[in-house]
Amino acid sequence: MKRVCLDIASNYFHNPLSGFMNTPAQARDYFDSKTFKFHAATVYDSSNRKYKGFTDHNELFDYLLKADEIITFNGRICDLIVLEKLVGEESIRSLWRKPHHDLCGWRLEFRLKRAISNLLPDMAVSWETVKSERLAKICKSLDNDFVADHLADTYRDVKFTLALFRLYERSGDKESTFQDD
Repeated sequence: MKRVCLDIASNYFHNPLSGFMNTPAQARDYFDSKTFKFHAATVYDSSNRKYKGFTDHNELFDYLLKADEIITFNGRICDLIVLEKLVGEESIRSLWRKPHHDLCGWRLEFRLKRAISNLLPDMAVSWETVKSERLAKICKSLDNDFVADHLADTYRDVKFTLALFRLYERSGDKESTFQDD
């Protein structure tokens, strides 16, 4: 089984005045008139146990189509909505049909960094280090500091989301597993 954990960096934002968005439909409605610019993404692929960076949303989309399951933190109202706006509703339907483990809200944690601090405190101390080490590694091969910074951010977020998912699996909880149309 090919399970992928992903995070996307884009110009997507949450307006604090918009209220709480809990479903993909609410995010679609709110961002209907907005356009998104894809900056970068990172995917962890369980089948080969490797991280892969993306700077093209079409390549990311093609890669995700081969996954059996998707793992995210806030992906239902952020990452997949961004991708949906970029590739189209019809194209992304197959991704929405895949089992999707979105950990946002699990154990009432709605921010990744806070979830790590509260649920995996031993890991939390490496939050900044993970990003800076990744940035140092990829800056050598990229000319674009903006993209490198986003790739380092998404790498960090995927790494910590994956750790949170492993805790989720060990817990036996099932309430954060979604399959949306």
